Amino acid sequence: MNVRRALPVALPPAALWKLLWDVPRIVGCVPGCVEAREVEPHRRYTAQMSQRVGPISLSLPLDVSVTGAEPDCRLALLARGRDPVIGAEIAMQVILVIEAQGEASVLHVEAEGRVLGKLGALGHGIIQRKAEEAVDEFGARLQRAAAG
Repeated sequence: MNVRRALPVALPPAALWKLLWDVPRIVGCVPGCVEAREVEPHRRYTAQMSQRVGPISLSLPLDVSVTGAEPDCRLALLARGRDPVIGAEIAMQVILVIEAQGEASVLHVEAEGRVLGKLGALGHGIIQRKAEEAVDEFGARLQRAAAG
């Protein structure tokens, strides 16, 4: 699965950077994320995701590690999780790059992942489409969060 998007955000880069680190506000932007908490600030987080992909519902705990951060510019994350009920495993690398655009920003999202187990058997097309929809919804919610 591979998704690339350029998401306009009505915030300058420094304010967008601050929003990306605001865990309670970002949880509301990520489709399917029901909770998240800091384990080690700016380094490691846990999250609980619930999604329906085709006929399969999954709930998986995620470990999220920050693999790189350049203030006001770039954030790289690695998320891994396994649904204990259906045995689906997910590993995802996400790179967020903030580009200034006047008084606003464009957030470039590059997400690359793999899905194993029962969920992976659904096929690349269904998983790819669900990932694209999730990133697009994230962009819409991020815009709303940026607006206040």
